[in-house]
Amino acid sequence: MTVSVPIPGRAELRLEHLLLDVNGTLTDRGKLINGVEDRLGRLRAMLEIRLVSADTFGTLDAIAERLEVVAVRAPGGEDKLHVLDELGRERCAVVGNGANDVAVLEAAALGLAVLGPEGASAAALRCADVVCASAADALDLLLDPMALSATLRA
Repeated sequence: MTVSVPIPGRAELRLEHLLLDVNGTLTDRGKLINGVEDRLGRLRAMLEIRLVSADTFGTLDAIAERLEVVAVRAPGGEDKLHVLDELGRERCAVVGNGANDVAVLEAAALGLAVLGPEGASAAALRCADVVCASAADALDLLLDPMALSATLRA
């Protein structure tokens, strides 16, 4: 499974994996944000998806089961970076909002920061390739590579 994103003036992205932060990104205070489940259902056919989270609200396992994806407890940025490195930075997109997402947002082939209902770390916004108003918007860009291409063109 691969998502190809041709980017005029830059190298083409060939994404195989999607790493997703949970708290503040896919959830609002531990509850899944509307529209996320449907979009991830469609993305499962395109990318291997993993949730990487510190699990602040203790909902990681239930959310992973509901979304039918793999979950990895990763409390700190270095823990998340380790997961990214296992999969290969050049093949991964990352969606996150927190200070503990900065390292993976910066290191991944594509970093999408989300400014959601729990806010976002200023550092996460500064290091991302794209900043989105919501998790749904970020997932929509992955579902529509041409829209993503337009955003990233040089």
